[in-house]
Amino acid sequence: MDSQYHSTLFHIPFEVRDAIYSSLFSSTILSFATSVPTDDARLNKLQAPLHATALLRTCRRVNAEISKSWLSHVLFYFDDPMSLLDKLSPIPLEELSLIRYISVRGDPLLLTYPPKIQVHHNLVGVLKLLSRLQLRQLTVLGSGSDKFQYRMLDEMIKHGNGWQELRFISHDSGMLGYAYYCLDPTLCDRYQRRPQPEHWQRVMEERDGVHSYPSVSIYRGKRAGHRGAVFKPETREVMAQSHNGAPFSVDDYGTAEDPVFISESERGKELMVAVRRGQRGVDYEEKTNSPFLPGRDIRRDFPGKTWVEIRAACTKAAY
Repeated sequence: MDSQYHSTLFHIPFEVRDAIYSSLFSSTILSFATSVPTDDARLNKLQAPLHATALLRTCRRVNAEISKSWLSHVLFYFDDPMSLLDKLSPIPLEELSLIRYISVRGDPLLLTYPPKIQVHHNLVGVLKLLSRLQLRQLTVLGSGSDKFQYRMLDEMIKHGNGWQELRFISHDSGMLGYAYYCLDPTLCDRYQRRPQPEHWQRVMEERDGVHSYPSVSIYRGKRAGHRGAVFKPETREVMAQSHNGAPFSVDDYGTAEDPVFISESERGKELMVAVRRGQRGVDYEEKTNSPFLPGRDIRRDFPGKTWVEIRAACTKAAY
């Protein structure tokens, strides 16, 4: 007789076994990085034991019972957008659509276009290459300058799909306090700050509809340098910026630093912007052949090409 039938595991009801499987994989991080950020509280997940997916290989019955459901429970971690594309783009669309949790560093994707022209793409454009993606939660670990982080998050809120909830986490508060005086009108919409989360809330309501109840909230740690503070109600506070009674469209907002977010005693406080898509009738799946992004779009630059083909062309151009 097959040894699987002697296992105590199969003497308990399937519903209990299924709960065990879910519990195991919900505490699992599959990291595709040069180093696993075990001390980074921004992940807010347990570190997975070595070979955590070995359960899938224990016997045919366990494998059949779990099937592909594990994809909806584990957290996939990537330390840059390129590793995310390298790993996820070859996955069959049916399996990609089952993934629910991804964490990725918010670095730009740097590509070398022929003939040796370096081009940066933000995460919103990277995700456009992953058709059928429909995450329950996307966590972006902010990096780079204040201005870069603000612009990337702004683009994700305006044009991003493939996620139901976006958590953007920065180790400090500078992205909501930097000064930018717009001399070039073509750059104002990219870099000039707006009162938040009021502005982003309006953007989401325009995208998903007021009555679908999208939401944007800003949480900040109460103490400077306290990593992971934004995940606990007792160590964080809800923040909102004001434009001091001026019309919402005031053009000079953000031309001066906001001391509440960028002064020496305040800047070091961890920040999380939580964005939730509308809850009623909103299709947030990343669609094949969705409209091009305004400005640079990888799909426009490489029409009809897969990520493997794009990567090969850019690698060749770099040498």
